Amino acid sequence: MTSDTTAIVDALLAAAQLTLLSHERDQVIADYPTLRSQADALYPYAPTLEPATTFDPATFYPAPAGA
Repeated sequence: MTSDTTAIVDALLAAAQLTLLSHERDQVIADYPTLRSQADALYPYAPTLEPATTFDPATFYPAPAGA
């Protein structure tokens, strides 16, 4: 665990407004480099993949009359 990893995780948690217990935070810091490298490994595939489909429930389930 490096101080850079700790700073990045703390910044991500703060941006998401998440508060973790100290042992949870330590686990996220320990797991972050692996998660980041796995996510980075997906970048070469991005240009060849179709975008993910989205689901808008408002168009699928119309609002009831009078709503």
